[in-house]
Formats: sequence, structure tokens, C-alpha cells
Amino acid sequence: MNAETLLQRLFSVVRRLPPEEIPEAPYGWETRILAHWRESIARRKAAAGLLRGLRWAALMACAIALLAGTMASDELAAFRSRNDPEARIADSALVAGYGYE
Repeated sequence: MNAETLLQRLFSVVRRLPPEEIPEAPYGWETRILAHWRESIARRKAAAGLLRGLRWAALMACAIALLAGTMASDELAAFRSRNDPEARIADSALVAGYGYE
């Protein structure tokens, strides 16, 4: 919800109260509240810009990692199909030496 819309709704609720129920506010209190409100909105917007930048950086890092993974899959495919006799002998020696199976 927009901050100005929320503020207008708050003012409209206060206007509907009977005059005898509204206590007198100290001098400058409304100005101080509105200034604090607008300052907090500005801080939130600044933090949102930083968060947006970090989000894009994280998305780009994931995209680069996926791209690198797909590019490296061709290199890893060579190790998956090791059916030549020398590779099978080396694999069986590793299995026997380390007690796999």
C-alpha cells in the first residue's frame, strides 16, 4: 500500500471522530510525526535499491554457475563412458585396493 494513501486513510479516520474525543496534541507534534514518517519511507526506498542490486547479483551468479555446469558437462561425459580395457583394469585395481563393492 502506498504511504500517502495510508496517511490519507488515517486522516479520514481521525476526521470521523467526535471533537470531544480528540485530545489536544503538543505544539509541533504532528510535524515531527510526519517528518519521521517521510524519513522512514526514504530509508526504506534506499534499502530496497541495495536489496534489488544484491538480488540481481545473486541471479547472475546462479546463471553463470549453470552456464559453467552445462559447459563442463561435455568434459565430464568423457569420464562416464570409460569402456576401454586400460580404464577397466585401472578401475578394477581401485575397487580391489579400496574395498569398494
